[in-house]
Amino acid sequence: MTGFEVCMKIRERFSMVDLPVLIITAAIIGHDKYKAFHARANDILQKPYHYSEFMARIQNLIMMKHTANQATRMEMAFLQSQIKPHFLYNVLNTIISLTHLDIEKAREVTEEFTNYLRMSFDFQNTSAISSFRHELSIINSYLSIEKTRFGNRLEVLFDIDEDIDFILPPLMIQPLVENAVLHGVSKKRGGGWIKLTAKKQSKNEYYINVEDNGAGMTPEKQKDLLSADFDRSVGLKNINQRLKHFCGSELMISSIPDAGTSVSMLIHLAETTESPAELKDTERT
Repeated sequence: MTGFEVCMKIRERFSMVDLPVLIITAAIIGHDKYKAFHARANDILQKPYHYSEFMARIQNLIMMKHTANQATRMEMAFLQSQIKPHFLYNVLNTIISLTHLDIEKAREVTEEFTNYLRMSFDFQNTSAISSFRHELSIINSYLSIEKTRFGNRLEVLFDIDEDIDFILPPLMIQPLVENAVLHGVSKKRGGGWIKLTAKKQSKNEYYINVEDNGAGMTPEKQKDLLSADFDRSVGLKNINQRLKHFCGSELMISSIPDAGTSVSMLIHLAETTESPAELKDTERT
């Protein structure tokens, strides 16, 4: 394969931001330039070249990638911090109602709501790395609140390996759980269940799955699920982008109308990736 063909193969999986490509060629004529940029290369450099120019072009591409990654993380944190008004009002109304019926339950919901808000606005949500246990704390608070609101219409199931913990980008799982509640179970008459599965597959691979038996989706809607203008998803396109950045995999989505939806991911960690305990030490420092 030529370098141009390799670049075109790369672009089948990675965008120009996900994986920048610099093509170096011995001769640049109009046709070569056309082929390079038609293959969606980010830049092209002619041989022979000065090392300083080579380094400058590489540094510009890396800076562009880092800036795009930071923007992606900020977008997810922004989406998470936008607590929807109706959710806020519903929770507050639930707490007010409970104060007249069950004061202890009202205190429990208030504590969970406080934890949910605190972790939703956590500075860690804009960093590159978080941990599964940190995310699970947000999920537990969110589901505790929704379970109080929906009562018997919402059943929550967990299938999580004991003592499992690993690093991952922040806010990768909670939005999937939120989607399952808002667009799955709550849309089905009589409610239903959602299930969170977290399993260690091997030394450096973890399997995450969020499943519900809610309203489900048609095949047409599934095709549009990861598009930027699809308003039914809570940051799914963003999650998928960060999953590709972090470990080169993508979200796996399956859904059947009136039967439910399953969204899963594989987290592949490099051998040199720091542990959650090391991450906490770094944060304290």
